[in-house]
Amino acid sequence: MGVTEDKTQGTVALFVDFDHLRHPGAHSQRVSSPSASALEAILQRAQELGRVVTANVYAEWENIPGMQAEVKRLHLDPRFVFAGSRHTEFSVARGCATAVTLSLDALQSLYERTDIDTYMIVSGEDGMLDLLGRLKSHRKKVYLIAFDNTVHPDLRASADSFEPLESFLQPDEIEQPDTPPSPEAYESPFGKSFDWKPFVLLLNRLEGNLPFVSLKYLKNQVLTPAHGCDNTQESKAALIREAIRMHFIDTSKVPNPRNPSFATTACRLNRNHPDVRRVLGG
Repeated sequence: MGVTEDKTQGTVALFVDFDHLRHPGAHSQRVSSPSASALEAILQRAQELGRVVTANVYAEWENIPGMQAEVKRLHLDPRFVFAGSRHTEFSVARGCATAVTLSLDALQSLYERTDIDTYMIVSGEDGMLDLLGRLKSHRKKVYLIAFDNTVHPDLRASADSFEPLESFLQPDEIEQPDTPPSPEAYESPFGKSFDWKPFVLLLNRLEGNLPFVSLKYLKNQVLTPAHGCDNTQESKAALIREAIRMHFIDTSKVPNPRNPSFATTACRLNRNHPDVRRVLGG
């Protein structure tokens, strides 16, 4: 299956923010390793609207091994986005970079491909609001696909049609909310001799450089085997659960910078804990 060349009513341009599928922010459901089947379902929906003449998918492909080949297999165009940041506010930089690149390409097609009647935009970034307005001002029909409970109301209202992104995902690609794991729900793999010093020093450094440390950021982008876990998500999550159970860290809800309407879970060192105080020198 790929971009169709059949003559149907109207022509369609498809622009997909694949990073939005992978990092949608804090909402009631989140995505775990979205597969090519989601893109295939989105492409099928676009083909129902007309002849798809442009189909771009945007992401930092170097961070998604194997997915770029799957995108090409569907005859979609994988467009590389360079976030420009690997540390502080990483996800914010990535979202902004994707919104800018996607918008520029869409506007270029608006002026170079006057035969395009319909634009399908797959993104929940607030930065898409101006793009949708410009497309509508040129009398283009705009279809928006984004997560139902995080998309900005103005962005949703600007589209001619809205469809929830959740409906294009497989059931095993949907996880539960980003909430603190239950420390009672597992058997601890960490013994009394476990060295917490690397973990405590890491949190201390992060707290000195960031306004807050989210559990998701800690698990997905920061923890390494140097901190006492292996490279699997299960091991990283277990380390965080143990730190919560041992009261090395406390958790709380804080506003999400990408979407203030939805809170994210942050963690902070319990600096009154005797072991934490010992590591940090009293």
